[in-house]
Amino acid sequence: MRAAGALAALFAALAAGAAPQDREGAVAAAARDPVRVEAYFTPADDVAGVIAARIAGARRSVQVEAYLFTHRGLAAALAKAARRGVAVEVIGDARQHETGGLPVLRSLDRAGARVWLHDGHAAFHNKFVLVDAGTPGAVVVTGSFNFTRSAQERNAENVVVITGSPALAARFAAQFERHRASAARLQ
Repeated sequence: MRAAGALAALFAALAAGAAPQDREGAVAAAARDPVRVEAYFTPADDVAGVIAARIAGARRSVQVEAYLFTHRGLAAALAKAARRGVAVEVIGDARQHETGGLPVLRSLDRAGARVWLHDGHAAFHNKFVLVDAGTPGAVVVTGSFNFTRSAQERNAENVVVITGSPALAARFAAQFERHRASAARLQ
């Protein structure tokens, strides 16, 4: 049982930004900075609702990287956030956009979100939502869940929601910035 607790503390510390090789320091960091990790699975859990709630709680920013994005409810949550003054930014896979896999991007652009398309990889397969990066309340939502109704209703998908880890959120924010720098604005 003690090993399981140590492993959980190590994972939490790594999520808090500790280097993998610094195990003792990682466990100590976990004690200082409590990280909360939640897991959700479709179709049993309302993953789209979990994501929409995190978007609704955004105060400053929402950054999304998406391979597929057809879920109108999640698009509505992002549009609502943009209309209330939250900086909403989305990067989608350019090839999926060309073939119709990202139909909600234009509506998000019209709602005030800033939208980019990325074509620098064989597949731009990241799937994450980053809420309020750079704040102590930052939230990272990531997993296999494509932003589609099929992912919610028919597929076996997962997301992990991580709060209390500004260092982890900063890693996702840096990744978002790298991808945005090599993406093209939606025309």
